[in-house]
Amino acid sequence: MGVRETTAEIWIGSDQSNSWIGTQGGINATHLMLLRENSRPAWLLLPGNLYDSRPPSIGPAKVWVPTPRNPVQDAILLFSVMGARVPEIRAVLDEFEKSRSRSRIDLAAKFPGGVPSEVYSAVKRHLVGWHVVLSVGAQSLANKDLDQLNEYHGLNIDVRTSRK
Repeated sequence: MGVRETTAEIWIGSDQSNSWIGTQGGINATHLMLLRENSRPAWLLLPGNLYDSRPPSIGPAKVWVPTPRNPVQDAILLFSVMGARVPEIRAVLDEFEKSRSRSRIDLAAKFPGGVPSEVYSAVKRHLVGWHVVLSVGAQSLANKDLDQLNEYHGLNIDVRTSRK
């Protein structure tokens, strides 16, 4: 068995950084996503009250195996469906993916040719009002589709990459 390594992380919270007086441009995260890589990469979505006054209580992880070509878009899709629970995005995904439970999905196996473009288009149209901070390691699979993030106009996305 190989060593599991976290090669990318995403912090997500409502996009309030520009509208609140006295903020420092940070994020009040409500969700954390980790890309764990070993023989098979997987995104883990960890919802919880990360910054409430109470100690954090992290809920059970949702785990999706990303497609090889669009791992970051797959992470945003996972958040859209299981974190933000956007009905319009869920309806489009339902047309192509019929699982009863979406807590664990292997997108690479279900969509060998890639997730249908209609699904990503729905995310780009309907996921709005979130601040996304993505940190990516130099050797991470998440580097594959960073250029696609420019198309997510409804999101405030901050990408941080490692120097080689």
